[in-house]
Amino acid sequence: MAYHNQQFQGKVEKESQGVLSLSQQINAATREGHDIVNIMIMRRLSIGLRDYKLYREGILSFAHVYKAFEDAWMAAIAPGATTDVRIKHALQNLYSVPLLRTPQLIKDLEYFSEQKTYNLDMPKWPTGVGYVAHIKRVIAEKPHLVIAYAHNYYMALFAGGKILKYQISQAKGFFPQREKMTGEECEAAGTNLFSFEVPKGKEDMLRSGFKDALVDIQSTLTPEERTDIIEESKAIFKNNEQLILELDRICATMMPPPRPPPFQAEPRVFTLRDTGEMAFIRTYKFEILFVSVFCYAAVRLFFF
Repeated sequence: MAYHNQQFQGKVEKESQGVLSLSQQINAATREGHDIVNIMIMRRLSIGLRDYKLYREGILSFAHVYKAFEDAWMAAIAPGATTDVRIKHALQNLYSVPLLRTPQLIKDLEYFSEQKTYNLDMPKWPTGVGYVAHIKRVIAEKPHLVIAYAHNYYMALFAGGKILKYQISQAKGFFPQREKMTGEECEAAGTNLFSFEVPKGKEDMLRSGFKDALVDIQSTLTPEERTDIIEESKAIFKNNEQLILELDRICATMMPPPRPPPFQAEPRVFTLRDTGEMAFIRTYKFEILFVSVFCYAAVRLFFF
């Protein structure tokens, strides 16, 4: 009897909660991957804020990702596109120019590269090349997969963008010309990735509009298309993880190896952990603890 009562109670609770939205299904399916990638990014951000060249490599890798799916998105809704009318209409409703990150990332790359015009060509490292090729291929085959990329990459910025933007603006020695810049200029320069070009104070409206559009879209999707989007979302976090590991290898070559102790005959192999995390933690251990815990809590509260 107790078993049947538990079954009945569980059924009632499930029905009272209603069917999960597509956004909630994505979040539930990617929770583990999201946590892994979030921790990886927060650990490496502390290293990137010591040297803007390392930070530049980080945003460059993800700039190629944003460009790949944003270009594919615009192609899918362009006049004359052969996209299924139902999917095309859904993607048009989701599309909003202020959401696009490629123009903002180019501004950041121009700033940190000290170039007036930055050409965002194809990535030059194998993992990035493979990921960009994958994005182009799967969206060409299944345009509704744009929804997976838009949801995961924009919602992450909505969740923690303000916090990260402030933390970057406060990093000592991060900006190439910081001594010549005001506090307001520091807050604006190099942080365009986290800035949405909407009237001041309207960022929440952009976020809520995006979330509302996602809710409207889900009713037009077939069960198979929803499954495609959830599965691609899981693949996104796996690819993010591999992209970050590739960045470890790239950035390791950009930093001088530590001096070996006098008793050591051969210099030991340099790793990003050796020269990055430990040195930074010793200097800014309390700040890192606060920012990591606060950012992690903020993102989890927003998503889950």
